[in-house]
Amino acid sequence: MSTAPGSLLAIVSRPRFLLRLSAAALLVYIAIVISLGVRGDWAFDFTCCYQQAGQRFLDGADLYAWSDTYTFRYTPWTALLFTVLAPMPEWVAILFWFAVKAAVLVGAAALFARAWTGGERTLAFTLAALFPPAMHDLMIGNVSTFTLAVEIMLLRLRPLLGGTAFGLLLLLVPKPHLIPILAWLLLRQTRTGLIALGVGAGGVLVGVAVFGIEPWLGFIGTLREPLGRDFTANIALSGLFGPVGVVVSVILAAGLFAMAVVRRGPEGLGYAILSGIVLGPYTFIHYLVGVLVAAEPLLRTNPRRLVAFPLLYLVAPLSHIWTVLLGVVSWVTLRRHDRPAAHD
Repeated sequence: MSTAPGSLLAIVSRPRFLLRLSAAALLVYIAIVISLGVRGDWAFDFTCCYQQAGQRFLDGADLYAWSDTYTFRYTPWTALLFTVLAPMPEWVAILFWFAVKAAVLVGAAALFARAWTGGERTLAFTLAALFPPAMHDLMIGNVSTFTLAVEIMLLRLRPLLGGTAFGLLLLLVPKPHLIPILAWLLLRQTRTGLIALGVGAGGVLVGVAVFGIEPWLGFIGTLREPLGRDFTANIALSGLFGPVGVVVSVILAAGLFAMAVVRRGPEGLGYAILSGIVLGPYTFIHYLVGVLVAAEPLLRTNPRRLVAFPLLYLVAPLSHIWTVLLGVVSWVTLRRHDRPAAHD
């Protein structure tokens, strides 16, 4: 017995069907992430960078003298923190690092879910704890789990705590995608932004006094390096179009930031996060962790508008396009949601 095209279209367009399809896409995404770890990328960023940086710090060696098996892009303060892991056997250090990050992710998920109620709180916690970019970060041993935790702190906590946490993030793991967030905080949540800027700048000044100027100059040199390097895992537009992709990404990021500047609260923060994701000259899967925070206003208002995005993000090389589309869909939906209230 055949199914009429109209009936099939009606089934496919049902929200329940779309939600199930979206959930299936998330499971596929997580399966892909886990397969990357099994394939050989497990803790790759940790073994190539972090434990070695801690040992180099203890040895008084150059933190930024890279080789085929060593790259370190963070500040001397970060290397100091990794000295705790330096004496451990590699497999012990990997498991320790994984456990720390898993605990941070669970805590961040609990904080994210705190603003939800009833059964929705459990769903929000599960979404955050199993968010695919965060899973990817756990697998490869990078630091984006901490980025997600701090962005959730900005979303949920008071300026003193959120600003201090963001300032420490800027100090320890400064990356291009944090720049629009800091700029937005200074413009729209000035107290939080000034606290963050003070913590970050103060940490640098103390660091220069403690470590000397040379390590910091070496760190600054690493900021220029990615512009001339090809990354095999780069899912930014630069991975498809090279320098032209970088220019297009900057233009798109500027548009998202303009949207952020005219909005306050979670919505404005979300657009600033999306702007940062698109701004970077290179993007990896785990850089997308902030999409969770950026999507929350839409998740609360009209979650049906989000069901296609897990499917779209499976086409990872176009992640910047989907990120911009998420911002546009959120803007249009939230303005329609605000319109009836304006007439009350």
